[in-house]
Amino acid sequence: VDKITVEVIRNYLITIADEMKKVIERTSMSPIIYEVLDFSTGVFTRESKLIGQAAGLTMFLGTLDLAVEATLRKFGADGLHPGDLIITNDPYDGGGTHLNDVVTISPIFYQGKLAAFSAVRAHWIDLGGKVPFSQMSDATEIFQEGLVFPVVKLYDRGVLNQALYDVILSNVRIPASVGGDLQSQVAACRIAERRITELLDKYGVDTFDAAVAQILANSEVQIREAIRQIPDGVYAAEDFADAAGPGGDPIRVAVEVRVDGDEITFDFTGTDAATASSFNQGWGALLSCCRAMLKCITTPQDPTNDGSFRALHVVAPEGCCLNVKRPSPVCMYGELGMHVMDAIWKALAPVLPDKLPAGHYSTVAAQGLAGYDTGTSPASFFMFGGPNGGGWGAGKDWDGENALICLGDGDTRNTPMEVIEAKYPIQVLRYALIPDSGGAGEFRGGLGLEVVYRMLRGDALSAVFVSGRCKFPAFGLFDGNEGLRSAIFITRDGEQGPCTCQAAGLPLQVGDEISVIAGGGGGWGDPSKRDPERLRRDVELGYVTEEAAREIYEGLGTGD
Repeated sequence: VDKITVEVIRNYLITIADEMKKVIERTSMSPIIYEVLDFSTGVFTRESKLIGQAAGLTMFLGTLDLAVEATLRKFGADGLHPGDLIITNDPYDGGGTHLNDVVTISPIFYQGKLAAFSAVRAHWIDLGGKVPFSQMSDATEIFQEGLVFPVVKLYDRGVLNQALYDVILSNVRIPASVGGDLQSQVAACRIAERRITELLDKYGVDTFDAAVAQILANSEVQIREAIRQIPDGVYAAEDFADAAGPGGDPIRVAVEVRVDGDEITFDFTGTDAATASSFNQGWGALLSCCRAMLKCITTPQDPTNDGSFRALHVVAPEGCCLNVKRPSPVCMYGELGMHVMDAIWKALAPVLPDKLPAGHYSTVAAQGLAGYDTGTSPASFFMFGGPNGGGWGAGKDWDGENALICLGDGDTRNTPMEVIEAKYPIQVLRYALIPDSGGAGEFRGGLGLEVVYRMLRGDALSAVFVSGRCKFPAFGLFDGNEGLRSAIFITRDGEQGPCTCQAAGLPLQVGDEISVIAGGGGGWGDPSKRDPERLRRDVELGYVTEEAAREIYEGLGTGD
């Protein structure tokens, strides 16, 4: 196939995934999806190889193809038919992450033969379980976390499995929103079917297959060439998650990165065993974190497909917290995954200073607030949740970014304040950068963010908190300082309670103020070497207080 045709088809496939993304944004019912964008879309070969994916969550980068692969493994090509739509969230055998992240998969047929797949993974705001949001750190088995969908057909030859659909809606706390989100995923898969059919009508199956093979081969060549630019060697590091549930011990994530020519291996031998809490990962989630870091250090500007990962090898002992088996809970896979990426980051940062800055706040720093809104008649159940941006690390010649979403969440966004106050009995009192939260250095870490919510009214109010790096802050590099730790506090009747970074079903009262602090990024280099003009500008902007300028930076640039 000529190069122009290959490029046209490559971009067409990405455009299909982008259109799927737009369908989700326009038709979903929950702000966690249409505002925060906690979902991803992709198209795949008939063999389950990723060929086009929209920009989205970093931690979804390497899992959709595993769900498609699981579909083929269960049904086989002969067991799939036009109009079928498969649903799964199985973190063990279905390429899942945690239960809230539900995948819909559509086999695409052309002239009676299986030609491709489309798939969507989206975070459902609730999936049952013991607390609203189905988010908890203290589960002891996955059954406490919500509904588990094996790889099962929701539509069979275009006919809805009404019994399964009814079971789903009967086991979630806000069925109208969840049902709408599910149908949004179905619509996105169907639009991909239409677009793939149009593409095959234009070029034919043979040209399409040949072009796809070339697209994947090109990506493999590019990624291998990028790996060759990393010095051969063995690089080791470790990182620690705060705790395996409230009051638990820190969790050690150990990695050995081996670079050998155009091949790279991430080996997690030495990582702690599976925890008796939700701080665990299945194989698919671990693979996704590793794929994301590979892209970060090689070809982050290029689109992602199956060819991007052919030079990557991942090792994790079965039974460690990064490769658990049924029925280990996995709700906090994302928080643990951030430490997987940070461990790789730490290992390679000294040899890739142009690509890897100091550590960032690396947590979703999320709150979930729920209850019955007594301002409606009858009182209606509400659920508001989402991540908050924090500080990113400084690099060898740049300051860190302020209040940016964490690496694991990629292109997700915060929920706009206007949406929160219009939809929920919640007032946003504060949304501000935190002075002195960025790690000091020759180049300063990015500032963290504080968001304060007040509960205005309601019955049976409760909170879920998911935040990390409350004990182990973002790391500095080359004598740069650590960033500010993350934290979550509840202030009741004017008295601030203890830091509570992990909570599930925590009772709230009307008037409570919830302060979510997303920490700062690490600094780069000796603070005493900071350019005085940069420091003076920091003080003028309120990024650094005069006290910190004098004490930490030895008074550089404060002058008169």
